[in-house]
Amino acid sequence: MYDLIIIGGGPAAVSAGIYLARKRIKVLLIAKGWGGQTAYAPEIQNYPGFDNISGMDLVNKFVEHLKKNEIEIKEEEVGEVSLINNIIEVKTENNIYQAKSLIVATGRVAKKLNVPGEKEFFGKGVSFCVTCDAPLFQDKEVAVIGGANAGLVTAIELAAYASKIYILKGRKELVADQALQEKIKKIDKIEVITKAKISEIKGDQFVTSLIYQNGTAGQDKELPVEGIFLAIGSLANSTFVKNLVELNEEGEIKIDKKNRTSQSNIFAAGDVTDVSHKQIIIAAGEGAKAALNAYDYLKNK
Repeated sequence: MYDLIIIGGGPAAVSAGIYLARKRIKVLLIAKGWGGQTAYAPEIQNYPGFDNISGMDLVNKFVEHLKKNEIEIKEEEVGEVSLINNIIEVKTENNIYQAKSLIVATGRVAKKLNVPGEKEFFGKGVSFCVTCDAPLFQDKEVAVIGGANAGLVTAIELAAYASKIYILKGRKELVADQALQEKIKKIDKIEVITKAKISEIKGDQFVTSLIYQNGTAGQDKELPVEGIFLAIGSLANSTFVKNLVELNEEGEIKIDKKNRTSQSNIFAAGDVTDVSHKQIIIAAGEGAKAALNAYDYLKNK
């Protein structure tokens, strides 16, 4: 029996783990992988102490710091969480763990287009991770789906490799920060296509093109590309606790100012919650806050 289990491997979970390890209680951190969406960021320029660092490098520093503490870690995927007589039970692919309390810090998962060809060509031209896959598209034409910050950052990263980058956006205008919009205007190989609705991804063994509907003319157009990077946002990774805690309409876990959920011994932190602004520094801070409040709960019990 653990005092507390943390589920997650991103900034919120790591921060919670570091804080709770110093409290000398029995803690288990369960992570399927490390970094969450932070690991996919090509460069981060707004995390204090690092004027410019890649997402993966920052994640490595987080994990290195975490593992310097005395904390038990299991790299397993959580399948189900249940509550039995006010005891938390966490089932993974290999084991069942029990605890008096829980911190959910599972972040978000990338949205999908849900169009024909997306699933079939994932890893064969379709990617969510520009940091991982950009070098594979040297001198090739690629498409980036998404006109918010993530889409433009993806396109800028690809400009070092691809011969041509198309940014396809469903709306009439880009919604990214003005600084990013100004930056892509200076890169000749980037072309923006607005009011484009993706309907299919085509290919043979690998992606060869995508089909989109032109919002102005209402006609299907085929765009020859060898790579498609999806940057259309994300969803809260909360399904495994949806029957235990209250969620908002977007599937985010509702928390109060002390990171408490609707269930007294379950806390939540980071991008999986309804906290405003999904940022690395906010997630890390929320992880620390959840840890301290969960510790207070245990102490008072």
